Amino acid sequence: MRSIGRIIKTYGFDGAVVVKSQTGIAGEPEQGEPVFVVTDGIPVPFFTREAFSPAPDTLIISFDDYPTAESVVHLRGCEVLSEGAGEPGDDLMALKGFTLTDATTGLSGIINDLIRNPGQVIAVAIIKGREVYIPIHPDLIISVDHSHKAIRMALPEGLVNLNN
Repeated sequence: MRSIGRIIKTYGFDGAVVVKSQTGIAGEPEQGEPVFVVTDGIPVPFFTREAFSPAPDTLIISFDDYPTAESVVHLRGCEVLSEGAGEPGDDLMALKGFTLTDATTGLSGIINDLIRNPGQVIAVAIIKGREVYIPIHPDLIISVDHSHKAIRMALPEGLVNLNN
């Protein structure tokens, strides 16, 4: 089993929790798929009702049979494990081919390549016919839409022109 991250807090009123990872969330569990929450040193299966990743290091997940925030509050601080194989950060590498859009300027382009550096993934996007290197950092990401292969970011002013 591999670690997904740790539950840091509840989310909303329907029994969802926020899972944070130091190395990036490597894939979202599918509906009905079990994840294992380590309670008292024992991995206990919890079946996924819904899961989505609003940022590369964050997963919002709700479980079957846990319909309220009060029903999951005791899980805060617990580690969440998955049976799936894969290296942490692999989900970031799956952003290749996504359309990256800067919410501030409206500039957009296709992520042509991803470069994995220690602790950082850099997207190489083609914007206005040029290669632009953009750090994939949770503080810059507004949303990731896997179904439409789109990522919205709030890029610092001048970042797109840095490589001129």
